[in-house]
Amino acid sequence: MEFTQMVIVITLLSIAACFVSVSVWLILLLRELKNTIKKTNGILDDTKQISNSLAQPFNSFSEFVAGFRNGVALFNSLFEKNKKSVK
Repeated sequence: MEFTQMVIVITLLSIAACFVSVSVWLILLLRELKNTIKKTNGILDDTKQISNSLAQPFNSFSEFVAGFRNGVALFNSLFEKNKKSVK
C-alpha cells in the first residue's frame, strides 16, 4: 500500500469513529431529554391537581357569597313591597 492510500484509510477510519461516537452521544442525550420531559410532565400534572384542589374551595365560597347576596336582595325586595303596600 502506498503512503497516500494509507493516509486516506486512516483518515476515513478516524472520521467514521468520530461519527459513531457523536451518534452514540446524541442517542444518549436524546434519551436523557426524553426522561427529563417525562419528569417535567409529571410535575406539571401534579401542579395542575394542586391548583385545582386549591381553586375549588374558593369557587365554592364565591358561589356561597353570590347566593347569599341574591337571598339578601330577595329578602330586601320582599320587605320593600310590604312597606309600600302598608303606606
